[in-house]
Amino acid sequence: MGGSLNPGPLEGVLVVEFGNLIAGPYAGMLLADLGARVVKVEPLTGDLGRHFGPYQKGESVFFMTVNRGKESLALDTKDWLSKRALDNLVKKADVLIHNLRYGAMERLRLDEPRARELNPTLIYAVVSAFGATGPYAERSGIDVIFQGESGMISITGAPGDGPRKTATTIGDYVAGTNAALAVAAALAESPRRGRYIEVSLRDGLMAVQSGWNALAFATRSQPERTGTASPFLAPNQVFEASDGPFTLAIVSDRHFEILTEVLERPDLASDFPDNESRMAGRESLARKLGRLFKTEKTEHWVELLAEAGLPVGRVLTIAEAFDDPQARHHEMLVETEHPVAGLVRSTGSPIRVDDVPARTEMRPPLLGEHTRDILGEVGLAEDSIEKMIAEGQAVAP
Repeated sequence: MGGSLNPGPLEGVLVVEFGNLIAGPYAGMLLADLGARVVKVEPLTGDLGRHFGPYQKGESVFFMTVNRGKESLALDTKDWLSKRALDNLVKKADVLIHNLRYGAMERLRLDEPRARELNPTLIYAVVSAFGATGPYAERSGIDVIFQGESGMISITGAPGDGPRKTATTIGDYVAGTNAALAVAAALAESPRRGRYIEVSLRDGLMAVQSGWNALAFATRSQPERTGTASPFLAPNQVFEASDGPFTLAIVSDRHFEILTEVLERPDLASDFPDNESRMAGRESLARKLGRLFKTEKTEHWVELLAEAGLPVGRVLTIAEAFDDPQARHHEMLVETEHPVAGLVRSTGSPIRVDDVPARTEMRPPLLGEHTRDILGEVGLAEDSIEKMIAEGQAVAP
């Protein structure tokens, strides 16, 4: 069913996803975008994400954002016939991925040892809060918890700020990406062998702040918050033009030399000849540049500095970012026709393969939309399937 815009590199791979909310579903969606067939197993009430707003004609946009390209199988997993169907599905699968709470897969009798009995070459991937093993294995959590316990909140914000989190739930998307990467690597093995993959949301956040970690390791002290400024390079931050903010990143002495030439400020070149002096006088340098940048509009500075080869950019709203010519060229805004919600807008794939977005053509599924087809595929008779649906042991539209 379905498929990517081009035959994807994972075409022919069957992924069974027991995903909830963001991290597991995002991993599944990335694999679907790359061509895999992804069967999403949901409880009778659906993935919790289906009950999170905002809604469009009763359908959760939150859910649809991370679940395109999948088939939905909705079952009462306590029912014996449902368990048999899931066993048969796992036997056919190349990959099983889940981010359910500690102990949930054991209760389904699809924990890794049991799943391995059913399918010795299965790639079994677990996305967990703090890790599938260890002293925190049974703890639950969501993104703000991991941002706090990874050290991320301690370095986010301006000097003098209290705790600040990043706006997006970055831990979920990092963990989902890590899981999809590890699964793709395991799928590349020849001959195929069973692999057990474990990804922790907290570990992922600790890894993506490696530069800050290195600063803490080297100085043996807690790094100070720097707001939009870099703790390593100056000037490298947000500045205010006469009509709004823009970003400027000077990453070498040659960059700074070009900046002072373009601005016709040789005094700055002599006062701040290298990055060490610029970091030592960062606040003074930022004030001097800030006064100058206030004299013209953002467009002036972005065009002037970009033409000189310097890294510079606008500070865009979300709507402006998706309307940007480069974002349109990369098809980062996707519009899908949904049978209930109508025209749904969502984020495109950040991956391109053969100059085509790695994106499935399938829209997000309705709850249980593919239940009948999948149960038939795994060997259940039509009358048994209809009885399950009629008696509330499965959901199908």
